[in-house]
Amino acid sequence: MSNPANDNTRDTERRSGRSLIGRGVGNSRTSPHRFANLSLYAFGLSGLWTAVGAGILPFKVLEALELGRIEVLGTELDKNGALGMLSLLGLLVAAGVQLGVGAISDKERRPGGRLPYLLVGGIGVALITVLFGIVATWITLLMAIVAMQLFGNFAQGPANALIVDYVPKNERGAAAVSLNLWRLLGAGSVTVIVLQFMARYDKDEAPEWLWFSLVLVIVVVLLSVFWTVLSIRPKSGLFIPSFRSNNGETQSQPEETLAPTSSRITKRYVAFLIALAFALAAMSAMQIYTLFFLQDVVGLDNPADGADLLVIVLVTSALLTVLPTNYLASRFGRSSLFIVAGICGASGSSMLIFVSSIGSVLLIGVIIGVSVGLFMTLTWAVANDLVRRASAARELGYTSIATFAGTGAARFAGIGIDELNSLSGASENLGYKALLVCVATAFVLSAIILAKVANRGSILAPD
Repeated sequence: MSNPANDNTRDTERRSGRSLIGRGVGNSRTSPHRFANLSLYAFGLSGLWTAVGAGILPFKVLEALELGRIEVLGTELDKNGALGMLSLLGLLVAAGVQLGVGAISDKERRPGGRLPYLLVGGIGVALITVLFGIVATWITLLMAIVAMQLFGNFAQGPANALIVDYVPKNERGAAAVSLNLWRLLGAGSVTVIVLQFMARYDKDEAPEWLWFSLVLVIVVVLLSVFWTVLSIRPKSGLFIPSFRSNNGETQSQPEETLAPTSSRITKRYVAFLIALAFALAAMSAMQIYTLFFLQDVVGLDNPADGADLLVIVLVTSALLTVLPTNYLASRFGRSSLFIVAGICGASGSSMLIFVSSIGSVLLIGVIIGVSVGLFMTLTWAVANDLVRRASAARELGYTSIATFAGTGAARFAGIGIDELNSLSGASENLGYKALLVCVATAFVLSAIILAKVANRGSILAPD
């Protein structure tokens, strides 16, 4: 069945004649602002979350365990459970902040109305990151994570709607490609460097490597946020948000209206959010426990070096997948690509059950990278098409609830991993094997639901 949205995108691409890379970074001739300018903030924020979560927190959790037992609600936690619970409690804050602040930013109709939130949140999360060089106990780590989530999502909630604010409907697929391109570049490049630094880190003999990591993350966040804010700010400059509806000047999108809309979300969007939660659960689980998996299952003495190689493989594979995704979606349909993403994710995670060397992990990482690239780009493109512009940040903020549900389940799974691994007489590393089976199942369920959501005619939401 023909998809009007896809037809429009295909016509735009034929007229522009841009290369795949050109479509990834955007072109000022075909959009009010360059897609790259709208997306560069994601380079820093994605680099922050991934580098801290995968490169720094595991080391800090191990140090906290050396200081004493970690208990939550009377349950003693080992390294996987402590790491997962730490992130889970932070995500609870993230979901509320992103949804609430995003909804507040929807009330501001003046051009650049969301940028002060991005600026304040970006500066705040950069300053809070310094705390990871100071805190030592699990409870102080939790306080630092909560503060980081508070400021980070103060920026992220309103920033979610930038594509809807500035990009015409028929170009949002290309804008989503650009956004996820910069997300992957940020997550990959920053995390690779941080893992190299942390591989040399020792809290007693070489503590400076932790500070090198933190300084890198802080600089990247500030530069990327300032780039987006300064490059797309209105000519009149920034202003203090009014926190109330404004009937004055609005951001111009001639084909869309800003009339008030119902606060209810459609059943189709609910189905999308459920599928997104499954996808995020699968991808997050594989990210969180990488260091411990490489240490316990693969048997690496320095898992940070192995994780570094794996990140390079995953990000490279995902990047090469992201670049042509918009073209392939217009050619074959998003539903078909969701099925491919599900197959790659499920097969890759299943094969990890049988690995015993870093070489096999890296080969499987290529397959998983394809899945990640497709899921990241296609889900955000669908999300931007399903929401209404007048309430874009609030409706996109619901994705934070899906993020909490999905990544929260993945983090809570850390307790199960430790419990299954500790069972006497059980299969070696049973916890990791059970996790990978669940990951494969989540990839399949997500792909099936998303394929149905994307296949139901035009996916453009009425404004």
